[in-house]
Amino acid sequence: MTLSIKELIVEADRCVACGLCLPHCPTYRKTGSEADSPRGRIQLMRAVAQETLPNNTRFNEHIDLCLSCRSCESACPNNVSYGALVDTTRALYIPKKSSLSALVKILIRSRFFANTIIALIWIVQQCGLSSVLKRINPAAKVLPMVKKPTVWKSLYPANSEKKGAVSLFLGCAGNAFDAQTLQASIQVLNQLGYDVYIPAQQTCCGGIARQMGDAKGSSKLIAQNQSSFDVSLPVLTTVSGCGAGLKDYLPTHKIQDISAFLMACDWSNVDIKPLHEQIYVQDPCTLRNVLKSHQAVYSLLKKIPNTTVTALAGNSQCCGGAGVYMLTQSEMANSLLSHKLDAINTHNVAILATSNIGCHLHIANGLREKGLNVSVMHPIQIIAKQMRPAG
Repeated sequence: MTLSIKELIVEADRCVACGLCLPHCPTYRKTGSEADSPRGRIQLMRAVAQETLPNNTRFNEHIDLCLSCRSCESACPNNVSYGALVDTTRALYIPKKSSLSALVKILIRSRFFANTIIALIWIVQQCGLSSVLKRINPAAKVLPMVKKPTVWKSLYPANSEKKGAVSLFLGCAGNAFDAQTLQASIQVLNQLGYDVYIPAQQTCCGGIARQMGDAKGSSKLIAQNQSSFDVSLPVLTTVSGCGAGLKDYLPTHKIQDISAFLMACDWSNVDIKPLHEQIYVQDPCTLRNVLKSHQAVYSLLKKIPNTTVTALAGNSQCCGGAGVYMLTQSEMANSLLSHKLDAINTHNVAILATSNIGCHLHIANGLREKGLNVSVMHPIQIIAKQMRPAG
């Protein structure tokens, strides 16, 4: 949640500066600076809120360098709400990034304009002109080969004995760049006996707006989602970053990562084809530290016969994707990514499963630049490919 200045100071005072968070903080491990650690940032936030330190460029830099991975929350013995502290600080004290903010607003607030942009990117890629796109905007290098924008139905009915109903959250980046995972999710849920509702008026989770300090814009997006989803149905997310934001800011609804939901389902009506492969799993920070559902991914993938499921080395540390962080803080993002790429290369990873589109885009871009041939997929895509109706 976003706090008032008074609430920020009270919450910051709960930090006892024990330092247990330090080894869990990716930026502190890189810079060794106390100001880039969770407890250091908390002291800075409180000092600026109390006006004992100025809100200047140096303060902004230390806050902007934070990934909001929230590993510190998992380590904190006093359960300090660091996520709420940094969200509030960005909203109150960090200037908006105007040029990037304008583009992001278009993508996250209007599905029509977002789909139009994605359609144009698809045409450019189909014409073999991706290099032109990258010259126009270097940020385009993180883009995968996109699909034509999907026109979603409001309901995808179960194709076996009905066992329940759910709502599916599309998200902005997930809808734009990973529609195949959403389609796989519908396939799996329908086959397991669940009607899948997709509210047409749903919108971005608000996470990117919050990360950029736009609390007002984020609140509007949350309010729109609150009125769009049926409170009686579970809201399933395929992007852990979206799930974390919705869990924090949409407490009226039951938010679940899709892998966690599927692990509670009855799988007796499906067969799963064997897969003689080793699948490595990258744990997104939001899935591990906020939703706390990362173990469900391993359990789900282990349903595939003859498959070995292994955690990627260094899973407790952030990959550096973190929403738009990979674009706004590319030096730190790429430094953190290098450890993931080294682990992938060292273990000759062929299939990598990740449950967050930001991680997917960041890691896949790094793999392309290194010339490493690795299939990066959402675990739901993997399970969907191996499922077949019983008999």
